Amino acid sequence: MITKKKTDSTAQTVFPIKCPYCFKCFDPGDVHFRASSPRHRVVSPQTGETVIREDSVIDKNLADYYRQFGRQAPRRMPVIAPNGGVSGDEYIGLALGGEPVTYKDGVLYSVVDEFGNESEKRLCPYCHNDLPKSSGFTKSYTIAFAGDTAVGKTVYMTTLINRLQFLDDGFRSMLMPLTSAVSEKYDTYYFTPMYREGLLPEHTHVNEVVEPLIYELRVGINKINGDNVADKTVTLTFYDVAGDGIKNADYVNTRARHLKYADAFIYMVDPMQTGAAQRLAALNANASADYIIGRGDAVKILESFFTQDIDFKDKPTAIVLTKSDLLRSTSTTQRYFAPDSIIYQQCVHKGWLDTEQSEKINSEVHNFFGLTAPLFRKNVDFMFNNVKYFSVSALGGPTETVEVDGIDRKKIANGIPQEIRVEEPFLWILSQLGIISDKPPEEPKQNTGLFRKLFSKG
Repeated sequence: MITKKKTDSTAQTVFPIKCPYCFKCFDPGDVHFRASSPRHRVVSPQTGETVIREDSVIDKNLADYYRQFGRQAPRRMPVIAPNGGVSGDEYIGLALGGEPVTYKDGVLYSVVDEFGNESEKRLCPYCHNDLPKSSGFTKSYTIAFAGDTAVGKTVYMTTLINRLQFLDDGFRSMLMPLTSAVSEKYDTYYFTPMYREGLLPEHTHVNEVVEPLIYELRVGINKINGDNVADKTVTLTFYDVAGDGIKNADYVNTRARHLKYADAFIYMVDPMQTGAAQRLAALNANASADYIIGRGDAVKILESFFTQDIDFKDKPTAIVLTKSDLLRSTSTTQRYFAPDSIIYQQCVHKGWLDTEQSEKINSEVHNFFGLTAPLFRKNVDFMFNNVKYFSVSALGGPTETVEVDGIDRKKIANGIPQEIRVEEPFLWILSQLGIISDKPPEEPKQNTGLFRKLFSKG
């Protein structure tokens, strides 16, 4: 039995952990730890004696995880399993004396190993990938982006994260990457190309190992005694997967397995996948450049989503019509949306989801699919129990093809993204998950009867 060292005396809510890599669920007290020192014991094959070595080890659990993707796991420091029940040269034990484990706010937070070294690096007990520091302390949600290749999932995710980092307007919110690695990856592969160089990120390929971007979102922040105290703190996990992989069961079961464990979906549809494609291509040069002959239409991709045994029926799902800027045309007889349609206007935030705005968007986009992809709309309305339609433009305008290092790349014609309504589908999902409100705060009620009684006499 391990001795607990507590760092506080206040009762806190402890949340079950869902690993963002293998998606197994477990109690925070079942975590493993990565040692801070390479020291471990091994049995010498020559003498049969136990000797101490100081080098990295092959972590069998981590190796099994990497093997699914045809990759070899890097060697790591040894592993500590506070509750025991494991074997192998990669494991070391807890310190025998003192207080070898520390709890923080009711969550197992750090250990001291048998060699006297402390570690706070918690691991999933199943795949031995690193866990976010917020695991067990906050609720965790996986938001999955779905849709065919070239619908703009990567571009949308890039602009969404950027918008959420600057989102305020009454939400009093803050979005922060959980690790420096997440921050560096987002800046290197997503933000810098788009917001500094004006280039669209490369499409995600099916043979890439998808590493999640994990963020902590705080909503309703107030300064209390110099500290930021939030009404709600949640962990959000984003995955950027290849659109054409959704048609492949092996891809969904490995690189895109988060689709099966997601808490909500942003399902994206390009207008060029609807019956509007040929008309848009004839009216808009940028749309014509995006027109791919023989590309799967919206309903075919939805069928792929359905056949992958993904549990989507009751989960909040935003059906997002992308590239709304393509839907503008100069001919009044060819318009699907009025020139002053709300889909072309930036959403205004008030500290809660404006349901009046979202209902207008839902109605207009629902009607659009009724005209251009009626079978898609029919299937969506039957398949999903909690669904809402939205329209966004992640770039706000056209792109052009330029040559960069001998390779054709798409460049934003306006220089940088000028996003339109990008965060709205995500805010709706947050409201469905109970993270933000979809109603304005109630104003304190006044005792009007007493007021009249006191001031009724002249």
